[in-house]
Amino acid sequence: MINDFDFKLTAHPHQFIYRHTTPAQNPWDKFHSHPGVEFIYVHEGEGSAIVDQVIYPFQPGSLMYFQPFQLHRVKAEIPETGSYIRSKLLLEPSVIEPYLEQFTILQRFFLYLRQSNLDCQVIQVANPSQFDILFQLYCPRDTELMNTEAFALFFMLFLTTLKEQWTAKNQADKESKLRHICYAEHVMQWIESHYYEEFTLAALAKELHLSSFHISHLFHKATGSTITEYLIYRRLREACLLLRTTFLSLQEICDRIGISNISYFCQLFKKRLGTTPAQYRGKPS
Repeated sequence: MINDFDFKLTAHPHQFIYRHTTPAQNPWDKFHSHPGVEFIYVHEGEGSAIVDQVIYPFQPGSLMYFQPFQLHRVKAEIPETGSYIRSKLLLEPSVIEPYLEQFTILQRFFLYLRQSNLDCQVIQVANPSQFDILFQLYCPRDTELMNTEAFALFFMLFLTTLKEQWTAKNQADKESKLRHICYAEHVMQWIESHYYEEFTLAALAKELHLSSFHISHLFHKATGSTITEYLIYRRLREACLLLRTTFLSLQEICDRIGISNISYFCQLFKKRLGTTPAQYRGKPS
């Protein structure tokens, strides 16, 4: 059985998992952040990823990318006879940067992926076979890839392949969005403006001119989560930003994200992110 990432980048600063498989009887719905950059290439399965108020559908041939400490949710819709199969790379950027110094174009592209406000974080690659061949070539070398130099060579080949296809976004993804996804994005936009206030579903439904039941149903259909779950996601994303960039106390952070009880906030943070607010604040950037 293939294990998932342990995300302990201090011990394992670069990791590659080939065709990690989740069968239908084990639903996949992950909400987290981590210090490294993460790439997920989908071989089989469909679902959605939520990053920064945007819902990205994915399918075979999709490639997802998440920046360091970026909260994201990945939910797979697995049919009874199917599986969610993906290959994944996770790495601490500092370990690869010295190897990119002699490759200016690749270095610039990697910096763009790490630090820019990206307009898209899930693409449908134009030529999936290029990734399939690359992964098949390196998957037998898992022991060799524990060596940073060997991993750097593999990653530069991966990055070259990705750069060639990054702008080849499949417009069909946008055109195939159903109306309920548009409503879900309206909900996320509303939460963006009100997440720091006391929340009532009635106020949201009134502004969108829909019943509470109808808007809840449409949001769940589009995202696989409830509106309350997404509100928690947004509040925690803001909390993470404040913890990393300010010296505000926990009470001040709670006040800014619409949670009045510090104890509840700490329990929620630990449950969702796997670490306490204090530990998260103390992590090296």
